[in-house]
Amino acid sequence: MTASQVHVSVGAGFENDRRDLGAVAAQLLALFDGPRYLIFECLAERTLATMVQANDTAARIAHACSFLEPCIDICIEHNIRIVSNFGGPDPVAVARGIVEYLEQRGCKRSVMAVTGDALPLPEDTSAIARNAYIGAAGIVEALSAGADIIVTGHVADPSLVVGPVVHELQLDWHNWNALANATLAGHLIECGTQVCGGYFADESLDVPDMAGIGPPVATVQRNRISLSKPLGGGVLNRATITQQMLYEIHNPAAYLTPDVVLDLTEVTIASGKAIQQLGGVFDISCAKGHPRPETLKALLFCRTGWFAEGEISYAGTTASVRAGLAQTTLQQRTKNVQAEVLISCHNGVMDNLPMARVRVAARATERAAVQQILNELDALYVNGPAASLHYSQGDQVNLRICLHT
Repeated sequence: MTASQVHVSVGAGFENDRRDLGAVAAQLLALFDGPRYLIFECLAERTLATMVQANDTAARIAHACSFLEPCIDICIEHNIRIVSNFGGPDPVAVARGIVEYLEQRGCKRSVMAVTGDALPLPEDTSAIARNAYIGAAGIVEALSAGADIIVTGHVADPSLVVGPVVHELQLDWHNWNALANATLAGHLIECGTQVCGGYFADESLDVPDMAGIGPPVATVQRNRISLSKPLGGGVLNRATITQQMLYEIHNPAAYLTPDVVLDLTEVTIASGKAIQQLGGVFDISCAKGHPRPETLKALLFCRTGWFAEGEISYAGTTASVRAGLAQTTLQQRTKNVQAEVLISCHNGVMDNLPMARVRVAARATERAAVQQILNELDALYVNGPAASLHYSQGDQVNLRICLHT
């Protein structure tokens, strides 16, 4: 039987999001009647590149299960289906790992993987992966086959919601306005609690209980979205919704996705009728859709060498002078290193104490070269200007070093 609406919440907006968020989202969905879905959006472009580089299947499985652990029992009890892109570069292996995890817990759930994003590598020895942004079709197919948990690879973020909506509402793949509405719902909740006050607070923008911001739930019909936030801290209002709606949108009139081209220019946000237990509700409508692009966007990951960065800070009335000496020393010590090097100095104040920070960034094809740059920065502690002075306000010095591929 075709549903008239579907309820979707979110348990993660990026790979290292709060693990407790999934449990709150599942508890939230349990308040609703009808088809319910919990999505986890965990695969930013950088995340996929890191996973490919690490090539650690066990770590990817553990990462996925760390999101499932707090919420899986609630999802099973209330028949909440799960869709996530935490499969990374190998969704099949992660899906198998989740099956083993569930078996160890004595749980029986149908787990399926969605593939198709990985593309053949070009004839370039520096290329390590190439992945397309694929749409929701594979998710719909898996749901139709009875999947309770779906593990995808590089699916476009809003498509994690489009899949359940298309499946439950039995949308036609050429109903562009309905697909646009589903895509907008996905875009509004894909970043987790951002639409509920995360990434929003400022001097005059109060977000209550930021330590416990609750996730949103999108109740999606064919031509309307009802957005609510029944549990947890944070705030859901026109400003937070508008900010998230325009977040990472290159063209509000033509936001390209693999499922539809979304036009936001006529979208309306109105206060809806408060529902018992659910608090305030906002009704969002008038999303317009146009035929999906004929081609897909793809990512190409290449090994281009090593990047390093480090910082050292100075405090006191002569902080800027000593930081300048440190900058000059670094320039002289690194001028013959076979690497691109950028050294900069930044001045400021902390607790009424003058502060200066010297930053060095380096890039090279060989790790040894950038490591040498970092070593020179570290060596400033005993070979550079005084890194701390005795002042009544207290001494302060710190060093931060990072090395990346």
